[in-house]
Amino acid sequence: MNPVYLWVDLAVFLPTFLLSFDRRVAFYKQWRSYWPVNAAVLAGFVAWDILFTQWGVWGFNPAYLVGVDLLGLPIEEWGFFIAVPYACTFSYATLKHYVPNLGAFRYGARSVTLAAWVLSAWMFWAFSGQIYPATTAAFLCLTMTALLLRPNRWFGHFWLAYAVLLIPFILSNGVLTGLDFTAYPLLHNRPETVVDQIVWYNNSENTGWRIFSMPVDDLVYGLLLMVLHVAGLEGLERRRTRKLR
Repeated sequence: MNPVYLWVDLAVFLPTFLLSFDRRVAFYKQWRSYWPVNAAVLAGFVAWDILFTQWGVWGFNPAYLVGVDLLGLPIEEWGFFIAVPYACTFSYATLKHYVPNLGAFRYGARSVTLAAWVLSAWMFWAFSGQIYPATTAAFLCLTMTALLLRPNRWFGHFWLAYAVLLIPFILSNGVLTGLDFTAYPLLHNRPETVVDQIVWYNNSENTGWRIFSMPVDDLVYGLLLMVLHVAGLEGLERRRTRKLR
């Protein structure tokens, strides 16, 4: 047993968890809003994960797991839905604290959100025959539609955080999918299975495009996971602020 997936979860979660007690950002003060949001999103994504695992859309290499499953998923996969959203939302809160004024970018962030809506709508149409990109794009399109229907001042900081986290996300996800810089070019369309992967993907059910070893579809999946947490956190924090007035 070589529990690499567990170590990836811990490497993502522990630094951001410990930094949450920094007195300047003090992200722990938002836990009362964050953890209920995480529980709700986790429930939806786990149900989705269970179905896709059963349908063979993706799966897990037991050689890199501790060997304990819950509802058909390795506990490391459950940990993924705790570690990754926490790190992303903490990073968003940190950027919001240290970069309070985004200048002109704040006004263009809504256009970026609209572009994400257009991209997700196109992705749903273009890959309607592949269940992973079609499902992910559909959920993202619905989410972006709901967000665009009302003004959200946090769009700018959200997109800044997403851009900052792109490289760490690709690297951490790459470890799970068998990252090998020498074997895989930056962007490629290769139908073969990636070797030494912790999480494997059925290429017939995704776009087939990969960034190194990571399916491009995961960028959209990660965007959906992150925006649901940030939107939920901001909504609950705004509601709590109103009650205190």
